[in-house]
Amino acid sequence: MKALIEHGIGVLTKRYNDKLFIEIVATGKLTHDDYQLFIPIVEKALKAAKGLEVDLLVDASNFKGWRELKAMIDDAKFGIKHLNDFDKAALVGKKKWEELAVKIWNLLSKSKVKYFKNREKALEWLLKEKN
Repeated sequence: MKALIEHGIGVLTKRYNDKLFIEIVATGKLTHDDYQLFIPIVEKALKAAKGLEVDLLVDASNFKGWRELKAMIDDAKFGIKHLNDFDKAALVGKKKWEELAVKIWNLLSKSKVKYFKNREKALEWLLKEKN
């Protein structure tokens, strides 16, 4: 019997008054096909959100990397294309390179971006109202 290999990118969108919240959950080793399913969903949500504040939560706590180079390139292209599309973004992860990626994202983007090891703390920060 062939072993079950779970991988993919889940997307959840929610509206809070004048704010759109997008949550992306990456699981396993991602493929090009995973990105082909998820990118149009997020891009449609961003297009529909014109005039709204958009916040992003990326949960990479079960992300194991990319199965193929093409998937890594898809990830980089998506990130560059949407570098400034979010007011606030939080990445939840377990790896040092993910924390470094958030520091680089902060340098290149006008978005407020933070790295968290705990999903609840990330959500708390994202949903906190501006003072």
